[in-house]
Amino acid sequence: MNLDVLALIILGIGLIFCFFGFKVQKLVITLAWFAIGYGLAGLIAGNFLEGNILLIVKIVVGVIIGSLGFKLEKLALAIAVAYLTYITIGPYITGFEKGVTLIIHYGASIGAGILATFFIKPILIVVTAIAGATLIKQQLPIIIPSLNSQLVLIASIVIAVFGLLTQFKTNK
Repeated sequence: MNLDVLALIILGIGLIFCFFGFKVQKLVITLAWFAIGYGLAGLIAGNFLEGNILLIVKIVVGVIIGSLGFKLEKLALAIAVAYLTYITIGPYITGFEKGVTLIIHYGASIGAGILATFFIKPILIVVTAIAGATLIKQQLPIIIPSLNSQLVLIASIVIAVFGLLTQFKTNK
């Protein structure tokens, strides 16, 4: 698959997460679990498989893990929110020693996952809006390489704010 096409698909998923994350929470949870399964399969099977076989194994494991996440919704929600928090805050936690960075990174991620089970609606709205905007921020330079990185950051912040406002307004 062409990288531009893949970037457009991921950008579309980011827009859906950002503006409709709470309404499509089962899809969000399933996709997050799929990503976890796909990534883990790549890490493990990548040591002894390659090419199309590796891709098939990654997709199959992603589908299996995604289906489990769909079935175990509350646990899946906690882990999916923790995972989305983890990938979202990672680039912004800098300037600390490695151990402190890991403690902050994991602590915030696990804390968000636990909080999500008690305050499902607002936490899910905030996390999906920010995670969606982060996906958009990551894909914009691939789609439009000439964009200034500061402009991409500002645009993703504005998109995240609009996503938050839209979700809180439409999910009363």
